[in-house]
Amino acid sequence: METLRLAVMSVVRSMGKRLNEDSFVRYFSYTKNWISPAYSRKLFKICVDSGLLKKDGDSYVPTFEFSGTIPLDFRIDEKTVDKYTVQGEIFTLMLDKLCRVRRMGRREALMNINKIKKDARYINIEVATLIFCKVNNVDCSEYYDMVERRLVV
Repeated sequence: METLRLAVMSVVRSMGKRLNEDSFVRYFSYTKNWISPAYSRKLFKICVDSGLLKKDGDSYVPTFEFSGTIPLDFRIDEKTVDKYTVQGEIFTLMLDKLCRVRRMGRREALMNINKIKKDARYINIEVATLIFCKVNNVDCSEYYDMVERRLVV
């Protein structure tokens, strides 16, 4: 998750706090020439889905305050984006199972999961989802290893 924060910090410092998907893509694909436009769009979606960017009117703004420096050797590559894409897929699988087993709407589940994530502050969305599943007696033990690997990486 720290890599995603650094990515957001990098683009915000260069392009300003108010972003849209096109400026995000331009920065990573054309200004930095690090990843293709398709991967830049994936990265943008990952940052939005993981709560690092939120919609504010016609643009997106960071959801966290940042200070400090971005390491000189910081770089985003397609392998890194793929790593977080898999993470998103784990979350989606758990969310789908939760909604199916509990006959709960996605919106309601997401609101509860985001509340857990916000209250705990230092956990990622997958861990918050596991907690919510446990509280609602939904067995998601088949995802424990995948989530744990994400935490160690």
